[in-house]
Amino acid sequence: MDPNDYHAWRGSRVAGVLKGFWSAVKAAGTHRYGMRKIFMTGIAPLLLSGNMYGFNIGQNISFEPRFATVCGLTKDDVVATLRLFCKGDEEKVQKHLVELQKYANGYHFCDKESVPKVFNPETVMWYLDVIIVKQLVLNPVLISFST
Repeated sequence: MDPNDYHAWRGSRVAGVLKGFWSAVKAAGTHRYGMRKIFMTGIAPLLLSGNMYGFNIGQNISFEPRFATVCGLTKDDVVATLRLFCKGDEEKVQKHLVELQKYANGYHFCDKESVPKVFNPETVMWYLDVIIVKQLVLNPVLISFST
């Protein structure tokens, strides 16, 4: 999909499916008991561009600095959680933080300015469960697949 030339998709079967989906989402907000606000992740900006797909009321906030940490865990979040799991053992906290920074940190969604990196929440929860709670040996291959 080319965000600079979405006309190539006009009339295609894919465009028909997307238009139907976005039209349904848009219509859901017009009913008395419909959705008032919709928060979506993992949606390509192209799918929100123009009115070709029936959803011309969307707003892409992905790169706004004020929303930079909404889709991830901050370092403070992770450290506080590690302190609970490690029962205050600061040496263990730092050891686990180093591992998590290596495999689950570095995401940011702002291209306008430098913003704090966030951790992938799913990978952090997996790590807490498998590495800390179940005390299994760290397998970098598994971690790389879950991010």
